Amino acid sequence: MSVNGAAIAAKKAELTAEGAFFEVADIDVDGKTYKGYKHAPTTALEVLANARNHGALDFLVYEGSRYSYTRLFAEADALAAQLQSDYEIELGDRIAIAMRNNAEWLIAYCAATLVGAVVVPINSWGKHEELEYAIADCGASLLICDEARFRLIEQSYEQMDIPAIVVPVSESFQRPTNVALFDDVVSAGTEQSYQSPDVSPEDGAVILYTSGSTGFPKGVYHRHRTIGQALMNMMFLGLLVAEFEGGPREYRGGAERETPMLTVPLFHATGLLGGFYLPLMMGQKAVMMYKWDGTEALKLIEQERVTGLATVPAIIQDLLHNPDFDRYDTSSLMRVSAAGAATPAGLPELMAARFEDPSRSAGYGMTETMAVGATMSGALFDFRPDSAGVQSPIMELRFVAEDGSVQAPGEPGEIQMRGICCTPGYWEKPEANAEAFDKDGWLKTGDVGVLDEENYLYITGRIKEIVIRGGENIYPGEIEQVAYRLAEVREVVVFGEPDAAMGEEMVLVAYPEPGKTLDESVVRGFLQEHLAGYKVPRTIVIAEEPLPRNASEKLHKLKVKEAYLAS
Repeated sequence: MSVNGAAIAAKKAELTAEGAFFEVADIDVDGKTYKGYKHAPTTALEVLANARNHGALDFLVYEGSRYSYTRLFAEADALAAQLQSDYEIELGDRIAIAMRNNAEWLIAYCAATLVGAVVVPINSWGKHEELEYAIADCGASLLICDEARFRLIEQSYEQMDIPAIVVPVSESFQRPTNVALFDDVVSAGTEQSYQSPDVSPEDGAVILYTSGSTGFPKGVYHRHRTIGQALMNMMFLGLLVAEFEGGPREYRGGAERETPMLTVPLFHATGLLGGFYLPLMMGQKAVMMYKWDGTEALKLIEQERVTGLATVPAIIQDLLHNPDFDRYDTSSLMRVSAAGAATPAGLPELMAARFEDPSRSAGYGMTETMAVGATMSGALFDFRPDSAGVQSPIMELRFVAEDGSVQAPGEPGEIQMRGICCTPGYWEKPEANAEAFDKDGWLKTGDVGVLDEENYLYITGRIKEIVIRGGENIYPGEIEQVAYRLAEVREVVVFGEPDAAMGEEMVLVAYPEPGKTLDESVVRGFLQEHLAGYKVPRTIVIAEEPLPRNASEKLHKLKVKEAYLAS
């Protein structure tokens, strides 16, 4: 079937029609009506319950260990029993998880969901200030973390007044009062059981923190219904693509089942959905590493017959340029996609040369929409490879001019979204909600885009000053705010510059207080102390003259950036 806008629209209408598996119907939420998949799971507990049926199949390969679905749920059930009995967790209580990707993260997430808690995955790359803030901001009743994250808050832990369960990695870890060890808690719950709470689709499921343009991150609150809808949307795309490709692709290279490799953090919406929930729902086997290592990844691709790798361009480049690439069999890879940052020149051609007919994908979404917006893969990607994808059947899009008027079809404007997967709001942030949403519930994305004549979405610019470095959203205002805490800093601006590997890298330009000296190493050291490493600008410039200002006396960031790039 040939790909074009009319054919895509017709097929979407067919697949979502009344009586179809992906039927889209009106669903009432909070007195408003949204389009949603009629047959989607209504709670995350439904997804977990169905996943138990996969039994002895491998679910996770991690650091030499294998977790079947049976083992995953046995440990999750044991932990859930302890969460109810020892920690008295009730429906709606928040449980914060702060760990790098590991098996315990997944077990903790399942257990927290099973007892009706709102799970709060915290950015594991953050410094102690961000970790402490998120724990306090969400009002967590319990912290489950690894040793590295506990070390970050160890000095202030007693003042936080919250119990913790820690996954130790060293024998020297000394357990403070009010802290339990993860394996001990699971072992204690093995002979116990928990009571399944009465969870409704409108109950809270997860709070995902997203970087703010100023100050600390904001907690994006999502309900149980959103989980099921977002998962169904991913499945819908798979079927839509298969319809244009003549059916699902056959496994190759010895692969016998879907085996994705997870390289993105689980605390992101894309990692949580694509790396955890979707494999769980579809009975897939996920392969995960403690940290990225190109050679180890090649070994695992060959050993586990990995079928899919969706990650940021920098990781794809690292894998393809690995000197040992040709020593390993990567023929099982069917889907390889680079997203989350600008694609470096030559990368698509290199992917095509290294992999046999890889199915590539792209998409556009936000933490605030649980990654739902527009997406494409396979034949749909090949038709418009420079776009962000095809609009989801359950997400409304409109494009708004600077004066607030809605643009005519085909005219660019700020992308605004409304739908069943949009967050009902930031956690206890009424002012931020008022700024992000209009009175009719449209979410202002800050991105500029347009739908072309084939109804593909194109991102043409950004209103908000966001830098996307290797898939991570970084807001310059957060870094500027930290830099201003240095007494020697008078003026500072932060912006992004293009980078072949990471998509963008950050540049900081600072002007010192008159009469004081400012050294690049001092600024860098201070930022490293107070920010996650990936947020520290690669380039730090100390200006000899005051930074330019605009007519309203605000620092003119564009002029600073233009002067830097010109030099």
